[in-house]
Amino acid sequence: MSGSQGTSTDGTSRAKTATLSRHWKVAVLAAAGFATMVGGGGTAVAAHADSAEAKPASAAKDDDRADSQGKGSHGGKGPGSGSKGEESTGKGSDGHGKSKRGGHHAGDRGRGSHEGGHDKTRSVECDPSGLISAIVKANEVSGPSILELAEKCTYTLTANQDGNGLPAITQRITIIGNGATIARAANADDFRIFEVEAGGDLKLRHLTITRGKADEDHGGAVNVRSGGRLDLDHVTLENNTVSDVSSYEGGGVYNEGITTISNSTLDTNFGTEGAAVSSYYGKVDISRTKVTGNVSDGYAAIVNEYGTTKISESYLSYNYGFYGGALNNYGGVTEVEKSALTHNLGYYGGGIYNQYGSLFLRQSTVKNNTATDGGGGGLNLTAPATIEDSKITDNASTNSDGGGVYVDLDDFEAGVAIRDSKVNGNQAPGNDATGGGIFVNPGSQVTLTDSKVKGNISDGPAGGIQNDGTVLTNGKVKIIDNVPTNCDGSAGTVPNCFG
Repeated sequence: MSGSQGTSTDGTSRAKTATLSRHWKVAVLAAAGFATMVGGGGTAVAAHADSAEAKPASAAKDDDRADSQGKGSHGGKGPGSGSKGEESTGKGSDGHGKSKRGGHHAGDRGRGSHEGGHDKTRSVECDPSGLISAIVKANEVSGPSILELAEKCTYTLTANQDGNGLPAITQRITIIGNGATIARAANADDFRIFEVEAGGDLKLRHLTITRGKADEDHGGAVNVRSGGRLDLDHVTLENNTVSDVSSYEGGGVYNEGITTISNSTLDTNFGTEGAAVSSYYGKVDISRTKVTGNVSDGYAAIVNEYGTTKISESYLSYNYGFYGGALNNYGGVTEVEKSALTHNLGYYGGGIYNQYGSLFLRQSTVKNNTATDGGGGGLNLTAPATIEDSKITDNASTNSDGGGVYVDLDDFEAGVAIRDSKVNGNQAPGNDATGGGIFVNPGSQVTLTDSKVKGNISDGPAGGIQNDGTVLTNGKVKIIDNVPTNCDGSAGTVPNCFG
């Protein structure tokens, strides 16, 4: 990670790389049922065809509520796009909604529609040289510029300047893709596609970016520097990579500014830290987006380091990382709402690994994720977290404790709050592993309110809650039908735990 690294819970320095042999990674992925392919600078995970079974909990208390499914980057319908699963209308931030042509937003097409009527729209012929020239000209004017690409054209880039396939963005530029693709040529030198510098404001619409590769730098597809802005809507980032070196982050997007991603797909990107998105002291907002099949040697598909990240109505599945399969929050504030995290694989925390920051998980589902050795099949929490109106179900910690939730907060006075939620059907099947539902380490506190811990299994007691710290209960709490026993541990009994 960038910046100072802090200290891990075992007192050791946080490693810049959780370097795994590629043979080990492939073996682990294969054992977990992942389809793998090797190439493009890293190991990519192909999303399973059954990924549609994952359902976010827009209201976890209602088991019979129909969960909405993710539709990809062009469907405009995220997993849990509203509390009733209604389809997104595709409205842009300008509020004009869809136009009749290709679903573009009226504000994106411009024609003098905003910013005091100064927008300049240019059509770009199906030629990469024409696109480069258009961006150069757009950077020469202070007013917003709109570049409209040739419909379904592939702009193949063969050369770069300062590691970028296109001129760095320094002004307000919107690129309407019309279903086009911007790609680095397969036999070209390594370079990313876009860089947004301070003062740059890049909006991309209805576009695919692929095969970007940052060599010894950040951002395989897009690098957003401090003071820059990036806005993606109906954009696909796929097969983008950063070098397999410890300090390079963001296979898809590296952000030190402000990045907004909506109605998009981030698929099969590779990066040591943040295979899809890595944000360092920045702000990221992800909504109605699919994050699938991304692979990291170190820290998760999405990494928030000392910044602010919000993920809503989105679907994170079949991602792999050492510290968190889908999401790693390191010293930042991360909110996850109305989203599904399913079938992700990690060493620590199959779904989420929360370190040194604050995590808020609301109206979401964490299901069928796996931690191989470090604990927390669903969530590994070494920093305070609030879990509310959510489902932590059918996760597994194969060789460690905490099939659903692993809690180790000995460095924090605050604890973990689980409210109006279900921790059901999780497993910790390894030899002498405990806490099939929840594992609470010494010095840690978990408060359960109006929640259920039911039907969890571990090799050793307790199958429900292994309490070696402090567990408090409020309201209607049910801890039942866990095997073996419901609660156990060195810290004594758990209130409202029976059987």
